Amino acid sequence: MAQNVVSRLLVIGNGFDLKCDLKSKFEDYYNNKDDMVKTLEKMNADFNNQNTDTKILQVDVLHIAGFPRYFANLNDNMKINFNDKNISFWDFYFYFHKGKLNNWADVEFFLNKLLMIKSHETHPELDIEKSLDMIVRLKHIRSDEELEGLKGNFTADRETLVLLFVLLNNLKYDIEKHSERYLYDFLFDELNKFEKSFNDYLKTLQNEKYKEKSQQLLNKLSSNERYNLLSFNYTTPCTKDSSCNIKRNIHGKLEDHPIIGIDSKNISSDSPVFRFTKTYRIMTLASEKQDKLLPKTVKTIAFYGHSLAPADYSYFQSIFDYYNIYDNDITLVFYYSIYDESKEQEIKRTQFNSVSKLMSEYGTTFHSEKGENLMHKMLLEGRLILKKL
Repeated sequence: MAQNVVSRLLVIGNGFDLKCDLKSKFEDYYNNKDDMVKTLEKMNADFNNQNTDTKILQVDVLHIAGFPRYFANLNDNMKINFNDKNISFWDFYFYFHKGKLNNWADVEFFLNKLLMIKSHETHPELDIEKSLDMIVRLKHIRSDEELEGLKGNFTADRETLVLLFVLLNNLKYDIEKHSERYLYDFLFDELNKFEKSFNDYLKTLQNEKYKEKSQQLLNKLSSNERYNLLSFNYTTPCTKDSSCNIKRNIHGKLEDHPIIGIDSKNISSDSPVFRFTKTYRIMTLASEKQDKLLPKTVKTIAFYGHSLAPADYSYFQSIFDYYNIYDNDITLVFYYSIYDESKEQEIKRTQFNSVSKLMSEYGTTFHSEKGENLMHKMLLEGRLILKKL
């Protein structure tokens, strides 16, 4: 193959930056925000205090919304204006779940969990919009008897009450303006605040050391082939050598506006949630003309440092479709690194499971027997490879 022909597509995620010693984990972001964390820790401690039952939260939420209150409350001790401290709703929401957030794929999972509540068949308790609708309904009832009856049915789900408290008390959500559109406009603006804050944090990290290490790592991943680079990170690795033809940050880069979003699968374009999808948000970032990232000459698609989470399946399925990986001579290589030799088998097993889930999900899009044997076919042909870096 001619030297100047692109034969490899590199797909990198946050694990790439971590390998380059960039502190870009979810926990790193919070560790750098001392003032914010002190505030969030205090609030979490109060919310999780055993003496703070849901009755107090219920009454407090309703009082903030304009109803009378007759006993002790949290509000007097938690009058922290998030707007003054530049803390977004999503800063609080993600921190509230920080024990379950190991990587940015988990952040996207919880973003999806809150926004897509109505799509769940079981319709779990957590539903902020439904609860705000009920508050508005209560405010228009004139009968004291009916009012007290409905107040008794007001949400008792603890997490919903905590989030309502933060919205109304700390972020000054205007219940008088509440509507579905107003809520999602509000949450979208708050997401932009979170993204900007994270963007500002990342800008402080990129230095000459990162450039040097990122160039060395790309050299290893490219295997001396000419390549295009598809990055799911916001950072810009060094690509001074002539091997890199085109590079693209699919979710935006630090010079623009990084985005965090959810998968657009099963979300209608007229849904108020659609603007939170990666599909919509990437469209808003697209320039008038972009170079062709996926040339037909590609023979190897190499992944490194990516969680392969469901939120990004749509991207991978589109790439696999474009290259028709079932019939064409395309090799998929999933690189992984071992940070702790004692956990090598566990890391390999985790990587295999992630790859297996991705390929199985992609197989379901075939609607034929081909999809069921895709992974086995590629393994037999030596076109599906897990490789230690």
